[in-house]
Amino acid sequence: MYRQTASPDRVPRLFIRLHPEGSEVSWLRMGSGSGESITRTGPLSALAGESAGCRVIVFVPGSDVLLLKADVPPMSRQRMSTAVPFSLEDQLAGDVELLHFAFGARSGREPLPVLVTDRARMTAWLSRLEEAGIHPDVLVPEILGLPLSPDAWTVLVEAGMAQVRTGPLSGFFADLPNFPTVLRAALVEAGEHTPAQVQLLHYTENRQQPIPIRVEELLPPGMDCRVTSASCEPDVLSVLSSHFREQDVINLLQGPYARGSDMGRAWRTWRIPALLAVVWFGLWIGILVMDVMALSEQNRSLRSRTEEVYRQTFPDARKMNDLRVRMERALRESGNTNETGTGFLTLLGEVGPYLPTGPNARLTGLDFHSGELKMRLEMAGLQALDQLKERLTREANLTVEVLSATTREGVVTGHLRIAEKR
Repeated sequence: MYRQTASPDRVPRLFIRLHPEGSEVSWLRMGSGSGESITRTGPLSALAGESAGCRVIVFVPGSDVLLLKADVPPMSRQRMSTAVPFSLEDQLAGDVELLHFAFGARSGREPLPVLVTDRARMTAWLSRLEEAGIHPDVLVPEILGLPLSPDAWTVLVEAGMAQVRTGPLSGFFADLPNFPTVLRAALVEAGEHTPAQVQLLHYTENRQQPIPIRVEELLPPGMDCRVTSASCEPDVLSVLSSHFREQDVINLLQGPYARGSDMGRAWRTWRIPALLAVVWFGLWIGILVMDVMALSEQNRSLRSRTEEVYRQTFPDARKMNDLRVRMERALRESGNTNETGTGFLTLLGEVGPYLPTGPNARLTGLDFHSGELKMRLEMAGLQALDQLKERLTREANLTVEVLSATTREGVVTGHLRIAEKR
């Protein structure tokens, strides 16, 4: 187990290494002030709470990321997102629409360093981390964590795979059976930039196992380049974290995967509830608008009905504005019997107690004019109509005249004119 002294004044950092296969990961916390950093291995769920207060750096398998250079002129990042995939299309086997591109820094018109990986793989990595409550600040291929020495290439040999760092932002990978051929071709292609040394770092669980590569097969004939070999001690993550320089790498978390500020993280956490709240608010506004429209229509209908009743009650009326005030005034005037004789309310009050009740009795019309009350009623038979006339005449001491009476299906519709006796 590797123990590394951490400087207490450094910002706490949590390094995580995602292994190519399997659910286990390795992690190493540095700068926590404990004075000691220990590499651990286990499931991602074991890191719950470990990332609190730390800057999280995640190493992804180098075999899942291509390190390329795009020959494009200086331009904005927005334009690069369109130009770079087009310029690299011939070097890529897949559909560029399904790939994610991350850009590095450059000086002047130098070729632009680019990392390329599958969008589906990016989504899978981030989903796996976020399910464990981990929000990475940096996502970088392992190749860019390998030691970087002047005029030297560094090779990590592990689990049947070789990863090669050829420069600050360049490198490649190959499976071991093909690695000697690929390395020789890369050394020849480097031309005048051929390194003076190739450093092999070999890591296996069995420390006694020799490196599975014949060193003499790695170099082209006659090439002046030295090959050294050493065990990757004490473990790969310790080597990667100790040589990691964040300012000198390309962060895969760009474009749609960019991790901006804490506010951005909060938005990703709450975006679904927020969207649901927006949808709910929109529905509420829609229902409210529909209710307002329905009430407006109901108000227009009630106003129309009010005008109709007002015209029936006061047929001589000309103006139809302020109906409530006009009706109250007219009713007060019609009720003033001291000066104008029998008023509407007085006469109606005298007739009311004698009006028949029951399911077959209904008042269908009412009109008052010149001290006379005209009523239309529906009653159960002519006998009931005669009884009403007789009671109003005898008991209420009123003058009653039957203007008309019609019978239909056993129901009599009577039209009466009622007035005070003179």
